Amino acid sequence: MIRALLLSLGIATPGVAQEPEGTAQVSAVWEAGQVQIDVSGTTHEGGRAVTDADAWHIGSITKPMTATLAARLVAEGAISWETTIAEHLDAADPWADVTLRALLTHRSGMAANLPRWRAYLRPERDQYVAAMLRSRPAGARGAFLYSNAGYTVAGAMLEAAGGAPWEILMDRHVFAPLGMTGMGFGAPEGIWGHGPRPVPPGPHADNLPAMGPAGTLHGPPAAILAFLAAHATQDPTYLPPALWAALHDPVEDYALGWGVRDDMLLHAGSNTMWFAQAIIQGDKAVFVARNAFTPRVEEAVAREALRLLNADPLAKPEAPRP
Repeated sequence: MIRALLLSLGIATPGVAQEPEGTAQVSAVWEAGQVQIDVSGTTHEGGRAVTDADAWHIGSITKPMTATLAARLVAEGAISWETTIAEHLDAADPWADVTLRALLTHRSGMAANLPRWRAYLRPERDQYVAAMLRSRPAGARGAFLYSNAGYTVAGAMLEAAGGAPWEILMDRHVFAPLGMTGMGFGAPEGIWGHGPRPVPPGPHADNLPAMGPAGTLHGPPAAILAFLAAHATQDPTYLPPALWAALHDPVEDYALGWGVRDDMLLHAGSNTMWFAQAIIQGDKAVFVARNAFTPRVEEAVAREALRLLNADPLAKPEAPRP
């Protein structure tokens, strides 16, 4: 926590791991309709130079996208923020009456993740969800407890309400209408992750596919900026104002998929092999990512995001965990 707080204040921390060789960075800005994308580095040590067409893993920045999908289904009347788990999934106490809103704001009491031994079995999403709905709470209902598992359960609720897998619903309701060309699931092709050693694209280069709604998306920077721009402008052709307000209205400092700090919406993301940061402030949005995950990388990404915002690092507290 101390190191994370120092990072949020833009203060270097001693003794952090060296950055891996063969890493790359994207720095992207959307401001009042204008886009600027800068990339540097190589896909991996000895690889080709990255381009602005390359896709970057965004980890838990997937969460505001899943929440945005939920808003689209709310707009259609397929589900509501107060819909309970038991209305769509086989759930008994203590989970039956937990709402979609509680899951999306990390206030369900559900543990952060599936137990490690179950994750090693690489369960499908229905198996993952069933295991979590047989688990006991790890925290108090209504108290903040960051939960990838909670977002996975929320994704299963959306699948039931929307009548299709989460992946198809994301393409239908988020990627296609917002012009997010090039979005995909799992580790992107081309650029390798580093954790800290290089990890080529493949099944073991990302989180479990079952966890998709919590953090398995990748996309090129232009697509990520298109999503951030929709939230910055609160595009009324995409969602009505009341639903934009619902997405951005925090319970304390976390809304539906977004951390809320002062006048910013923000989220970080990592699958332990990548690190990314998205921030929206007024009519400006930034996206910064690197294909590695070390304390030094976290610090560098935080500094770059603040530089792009022209923000005072001492005024910006810690983002939600990836």
